Amino acid sequence: MIVSSGKTLEVHVPRTASSEIPASLSLADANRRHILNVLQKSNWRLTGRGGAAEILRLKRTTLQSKMKKLSIRRPGK
Repeated sequence: MIVSSGKTLEVHVPRTASSEIPASLSLADANRRHILNVLQKSNWRLTGRGGAAEILRLKRTTLQSKMKKLSIRRPGK
């Protein structure tokens, strides 16, 4: 059911984080950005509770493989 107090329904769509990603971004670049974001949020912890692999729902070895393919390395190493 749609409820409106007037004759015209006004819809205000909230801005989402996905709207900040350029449409021209390749799938590989989008994956790279997402993995880097999760790694930064997990303080570059790959495994264990709260680790990037758990957050991404990947096996550790799969995450490591994706990182290698996307040339993702921990800063300072």
